[in-house]
Amino acid sequence: MKLSDVEPGKSISDLTVRIISIAPPRIIQTRAGRKTMLKEVLVADDSGSAILSLWGFNEGNDLSAGMVIKIEDGWAKEWQGKVQLSLGRSGKYEHLADDGSVPSITELGASKESTMFEE
Repeated sequence: MKLSDVEPGKSISDLTVRIISIAPPRIIQTRAGRKTMLKEVLVADDSGSAILSLWGFNEGNDLSAGMVIKIEDGWAKEWQGKVQLSLGRSGKYEHLADDGSVPSITELGASKESTMFEE
């Protein structure tokens, strides 16, 4: 699956992407009144880019720009007109060896970074 195949409201069975950048984590209050941490990760492949939202105080601490990850059992939604990825309750990500199958940050265009995290 490629990012261009991801549709809001649909699950993501298997998606391999490169991390372009990671925004500073934020503390968010949920609708239920609990506090949790949100980490937004800009990911891309040769077909596009999207934000992966990681919820929880330790989620994503092992990630850094340039890594290649595989997202399994995730889901997609639309937020402010853009597709946003999430792991939901059962999804996970795993680090993959960088075998060159996903273009480098430079090839993907680091300019995507500046437009993805604008408020």
